[in-house]
Amino acid sequence: MRLSLARLSRTLTLSGLIALAATPTQAQDYMASFSNGNLSADIANNILHHGLLNSRLNASSAGDAPAPAYPTRYQSDPAVTKRVKQQFADFVQSTGGDGAGIRAAMEQQDFFGRWGSHVAAYGLQRGDVADALTAYWVLNWQIANDVRSVQRAQVQAALQQVRRSLGGHDVFGSLNQAQKQEMAEVLILNFIAQSIAYEDAMRANDSALQGRLQDAAVARFQNEMQVNLRTLQLGTQGFQAKQP
Repeated sequence: MRLSLARLSRTLTLSGLIALAATPTQAQDYMASFSNGNLSADIANNILHHGLLNSRLNASSAGDAPAPAYPTRYQSDPAVTKRVKQQFADFVQSTGGDGAGIRAAMEQQDFFGRWGSHVAAYGLQRGDVADALTAYWVLNWQIANDVRSVQRAQVQAALQQVRRSLGGHDVFGSLNQAQKQEMAEVLILNFIAQSIAYEDAMRANDSALQGRLQDAAVARFQNEMQVNLRTLQLGTQGFQAKQP
């Protein structure tokens, strides 16, 4: 994939692209402080770090890990989606971006549905936290390393790593349906913002902006998850540490 960014861009109308691409630095680092007792950003990052990164990145095969104990799928609730979109727009507004424009674009277009259609070619789907996290992880790895495409088999191997690590994490297992949905939809909105920003830079042949976005992806994962994306490789066994 690059989760083929150009294809995703072409499915969204101009107003949505302008609202998202105009504020790449604001939008791309959003991780909600989940409301109403939902999972906090700190715990979400803990899951990403201790789950994913302790999940056999150095193992010979993603298939060696035990089956997950907790399901990663969830039942969607429109009220949760409404709250996620509001929080996302509010965050962009608070950091100097076009929150009103993004809010209007999300009301006019089904960003989550377009995301689902976009990632389906790689065997990913809506309604599953593992699928949303896999897409987010792979996209950031691609941006950080300027990898223009990946194969379905690579994405599926990463998905198995993510599903096992999330599904085996007791904190994740304690989440209710709404909390899982909110975690997934925040990741999806971040995915869209980041992919459009990078596609915009490539289309404009702006190597300086591409470099800044690549460095931002590295810094984001290093700061939030203590992972250097440039030290990882993605193959048919999933993510593994690069060999010296």
